[in-house]
Amino acid sequence: MGGAHQASSGQGGFALVELTLALLIALLVAVLGMRSWVNQVNDAQARAAAVWMETVHKAVLAYLQRHGPDIQEAASHDALAGAGYQDWRAPTLAELAAAGLLASGMPHTVRLTGGARIHVWRSGECPGDACTVEALIHGEQPLLDAHAQVDEAMVAQWLLAAQGEGAAVHPGEPGRLRGTRFSVNSTLPDGSVLPPGTVGMAVTAEHQALWSYLRVGDRRDPDFQGDLSLAGDVMAGGSGTVGGHLRIGAEAVMNAPCQPDRAIVQRDAGGLLTCRQGRWRPAGQFGGAFAYNHPFGCQNAEGVPTANLLTGGCSCARGTTPIMVYDAGEQAAQPQPGQPFLGRQSVYICIG
Repeated sequence: MGGAHQASSGQGGFALVELTLALLIALLVAVLGMRSWVNQVNDAQARAAAVWMETVHKAVLAYLQRHGPDIQEAASHDALAGAGYQDWRAPTLAELAAAGLLASGMPHTVRLTGGARIHVWRSGECPGDACTVEALIHGEQPLLDAHAQVDEAMVAQWLLAAQGEGAAVHPGEPGRLRGTRFSVNSTLPDGSVLPPGTVGMAVTAEHQALWSYLRVGDRRDPDFQGDLSLAGDVMAGGSGTVGGHLRIGAEAVMNAPCQPDRAIVQRDAGGLLTCRQGRWRPAGQFGGAFAYNHPFGCQNAEGVPTANLLTGGCSCARGTTPIMVYDAGEQAAQPQPGQPFLGRQSVYICIG
């Protein structure tokens, strides 16, 4: 019986070890599963916050594209008050939304970074075209863990989600907001200091080229000098002057229907045509041609019209003068009995 008791005790101890091992494995799986779940939650928060700030970044970029030249010339911080911005150096999300640069329903805060603050500053020779305008968008609150320390893992996840557009103030280099594409001093021009753990995005000087093009009403070059290529129509209310060559690509056939009036095209047989009274007419000082018959008028003896195609009668187009180039036929003013009579034919061309 003693041996049986010892065997039973040994089996019980082995079962207890198995149970303990199973519990440890279950606990390990639960911990790993919890860590994976936490990582997924953190990753989702980081991606959401990065996408949100990227939307703000695009709005600030549009803000500088629209008002960059005005900011370059601004003499005071309220220079854009008429456009709805109390201080051009710090446009708010509400002001951007009111200007149509942000969706009206977009939230102004996210859980990870809180809201976003925007700083715009100038450098170089200001006011003037050589003035450089840059901007920074950063979260209102740094990314910290439960112990109020910089959450390096969350910062890394946010930077990864920002896809190279983001930067952060790291504890090892608290004086810079550094990323893969830009680096700025963590002490901003307005004197505010970004604490470690702050993340942000920037509109740098390289974006200034995006507003270097001329726009309607642009004060920088009212004469709009330089090369220009357009796919659509060009309309001007004043006169046009061309210092070089003028090339016309469209072609038309004389007397074919046309629009609009006074348009100019190439003639398929050479020269130019202008659109007058709904028909393509020769350009320049040529006013057409006609023949006048005495006594049959603006037709020959057989009744075939000899009118000017440009005027519809035996007359010249406005601004041109008839020049006789041919005159022959019967001298008699009236036909003679029994005699064929063709009349006297006079041909004119119209020259300006």
